[in-house]
Amino acid sequence: MGMVSEIREVIAERGLGILDPWIGSDGKKKEVLAVLLAGRNLLLEGPPGVGKTLLAKSVAGSLPDIQANDCSFNCDPERADCPQCRAGSRAVVTVHGAKRFVRVQGSPELSAEDLVGDIDPVLAMRYGGFDLRVFSPGRIIKANRQVLFVDEINRMSEKIQNTLLQVLQEGEMTIGNFDVHFQIDTLFISTMNESELAGIETLSEALKDRLERVTIPYPTEEDELAILEKYGRSVVAVPDEITRRIVRACQRTRQDKDVAFAASPRATLAIYELCQSFAGLRGAQEASLEDVRSAMDVALSGRLSLSAAGDEYAETGAYITKLKEML
Repeated sequence: MGMVSEIREVIAERGLGILDPWIGSDGKKKEVLAVLLAGRNLLLEGPPGVGKTLLAKSVAGSLPDIQANDCSFNCDPERADCPQCRAGSRAVVTVHGAKRFVRVQGSPELSAEDLVGDIDPVLAMRYGGFDLRVFSPGRIIKANRQVLFVDEINRMSEKIQNTLLQVLQEGEMTIGNFDVHFQIDTLFISTMNESELAGIETLSEALKDRLERVTIPYPTEEDELAILEKYGRSVVAVPDEITRRIVRACQRTRQDKDVAFAASPRATLAIYELCQSFAGLRGAQEASLEDVRSAMDVALSGRLSLSAAGDEYAETGAYITKLKEML
């Protein structure tokens, strides 16, 4: 059974429950699952910290366990045909669903060899440069029968984007002195931050045309409160009203024209947990607004960046001081 058939069966059985770890609208969950049901390549676009990676991991976590040969190509034992399996018998291992997840971190320094693979010089001396056994697979090939997750795909150079496109579309490439032909059965999920953010490159037109884009927005106030309840570390009590004020302060930065890089849900979570630490340090059993203000200094100083319109604050610290006064 191929990956698309597998995910279709899982969706038919569990529906939106596949994405329960991610807290957000059912509408967005439906968009994600619709792309996967169609067997299309998924691109999740949104600001940092909104759970794009969590969505991808949730898909992998829903997959069933499989049997695979203990080879770099993750071969099906009944249809093993990679160079490593042809060279000799391989042990059969169980790959658990949550482990069927291969991550590639997008970066300008990423090379074709990282993605596709390269020739192992030691094996080349043993078998000769033209023997397929000398080929050492890269991350894409290792994603056979797994989720291939490419984080920040648009930080790759256009050359590497085109390499990725070739592999996904044609399933073959030239490595060194010989052609390597193989089929990759994968669910392809990628992410990118909002295209208007500074420092973000563009996707090549050819690759963009083969990705179905789903935008992931910042969570609503109620969803962000639910995120804190589900994922926030609890050391001392945080009154509900104080928790809501933390969320509102971070949401305010996302609506402010003076802010270029706003407080992400990770920042909200950091403030929530740090305010408990400050309360614990003074021996209290409950966090106060003053603990929240101390936490904001730590959590936001390295995260917020002001836009040109925010010059009146002179520096980020002045803006954080304003936020603390508004609690």
